Amino acid sequence: MHYKDELTGLLKESLKEAFPALVNEYGDENITVISIDADNTTGFGDAYSFTLFVNTEENQDRRIKADEDDPDPWYYRFTEYEMYIVPDPDNFDKVLSFLNESYASNIGMDEVYECIADAVEQLRAEKFFDSVFPHDILIAINGSEVFGADELTKLIVRMNGEELSRDYVENADSFI
Repeated sequence: MHYKDELTGLLKESLKEAFPALVNEYGDENITVISIDADNTTGFGDAYSFTLFVNTEENQDRRIKADEDDPDPWYYRFTEYEMYIVPDPDNFDKVLSFLNESYASNIGMDEVYECIADAVEQLRAEKFFDSVFPHDILIAINGSEVFGADELTKLIVRMNGEELSRDYVENADSFI
């Protein structure tokens, strides 16, 4: 389908701009996870939004120390709402225009997330992340409202490979 290729290309372009900006913003800390959220809360196909979530070792440690109960480190590592939140990043304007103003506005959220996964896969194949981050980071999607746990973990593995996804997959019960 042509619109999926176009959307994947636009997402790839947006991510190539967004990730270095995140390093500029949070690079004083050790970034471990970046999660991408796509939302269409109206359900009418004309009000998409994107949010990026960034976690760092330092943020995770602060959150664990603030939790007086028995904190689960995997919850604090992978739960988006425990991360730094970057709502409506400017880098996604072209993607939003495409989704909100074109025939592709009827694309399902599962298809949007599939295109995100395709874009991340392509960036990994091009070694883009090696040029931006000093070490491997996990790229996730905040898709638990769209996918079941098994489908979501398969997408995470697809985007990151088995080795980099191991902690996510083995501890998914803590945060999905």
